[in-house]
Amino acid sequence: MAADEKIKEAVSKVITVMMNRVMEKVLVTAPFLPDKHKADKPLYAALVPDEIFKGAHFERRFVTPFGAAWESLAAAVASASLGRSERWHVIDGQVNEGRLQRITEVLNRLEHGVENG
Repeated sequence: MAADEKIKEAVSKVITVMMNRVMEKVLVTAPFLPDKHKADKPLYAALVPDEIFKGAHFERRFVTPFGAAWESLAAAVASASLGRSERWHVIDGQVNEGRLQRITEVLNRLEHGVENG
């Protein structure tokens, strides 16, 4: 299998697992219950249709785990492309000043569009 195909398969697997967990939670273990919502937040329920809160309920259960998925995606890509990956691996040592400056330049450009001359 080509490296690109391995990476696609690894990413697809991470996303599929995450989405299955989200759907299990939204549909089975912690579904949106209109009656409970009305009892817990009667003013909100009176002002906003259930469909809006049902969408917000799903969105919260999707966004939170997806934020944590980036680490799993990075590990899956590293394993598929490099043959291995390690999470939470600590490396001790020193980085020379020139490299720190270059890291700062790259981060500034990526985060703020800033070019350091």
